[in-house]
Amino acid sequence: MNGNPVYHAIALAAATLFLLPLPVLILGGWTPGRFPSRAAARSYAYALLCLYALAPLNAVPRMLDASAGVVTACTAAGLAFSGAAVVCLVRVSWTGRRGTTEIGG
Repeated sequence: MNGNPVYHAIALAAATLFLLPLPVLILGGWTPGRFPSRAAARSYAYALLCLYALAPLNAVPRMLDASAGVVTACTAAGLAFSGAAVVCLVRVSWTGRRGTTEIGG
């Protein structure tokens, strides 16, 4: 049911390589020029981190050959992270239109 663990390890490595560096840089203090404010950049970083959380939630249980119940529970938890990413992206849009300089410190 869980497939080849090598494929899941490759997907996890690719997600780490492509999804993790940008939010870490943004949360470390760097703000890309395309964002209207630091608050918008931070919300975008949180959205990317929520999307990155999907990779280990889906890959690790399958790599460990977990039971179907555990895999299903992790997939359901991934839906919560997807919803949180959508909320963060809506906040990016709202912050960008509003033109504020900072929300939440």
